[in-house]
Amino acid sequence: RTEWLISTLLKIARLESGTVQFAEESVSVKTLMKDILEPLEILMDIKDVQLSCNISDSVCFIGDQLWSAEAISNRLKNCIEHCEADGNLEITSSENPIYTEIVISDTGKGFHEKDIPHLFDRFYRGSNAVKESAGIGLNLSRMIISKQNGTITAANKQNGGAQFTIRFYNGDI
Repeated sequence: RTEWLISTLLKIARLESGTVQFAEESVSVKTLMKDILEPLEILMDIKDVQLSCNISDSVCFIGDQLWSAEAISNRLKNCIEHCEADGNLEITSSENPIYTEIVISDTGKGFHEKDIPHLFDRFYRGSNAVKESAGIGLNLSRMIISKQNGTITAANKQNGGAQFTIRFYNGDI
């Protein structure tokens, strides 16, 4: 746990200092999700979380495969952890001329409304945070995505659960 915290804080420091060089390559969202989800299959099985993916083979964005995996795997792991047994994790993706969008949603408790404006603040722990949370995962995800001309937002779904919307823009935002 301590090693993960130190590693994550070092990644944040590197991102803030501008020493990270992001690749600018075509990233297949389907391939990216396959790579991210493979190590999470055991956790999904233990938690009895069902996965629903609706991602076309053609959906891509320009970015860095490894750093994007870092940002998105963190979101998926958190969603799985916040699902109750027999929960659902849903991933959809689409693209248009302006951006590529990835939506990750779960059937967990969602967020308290007062937490939503602060979820991406470093060291902020929301009301539903797990005891072990350091409050840096969402901050790191946002930094990685924004360095690749993207945005990430968090909201509650109407019927309960959390939803993250990630957009990688094709031009300046």
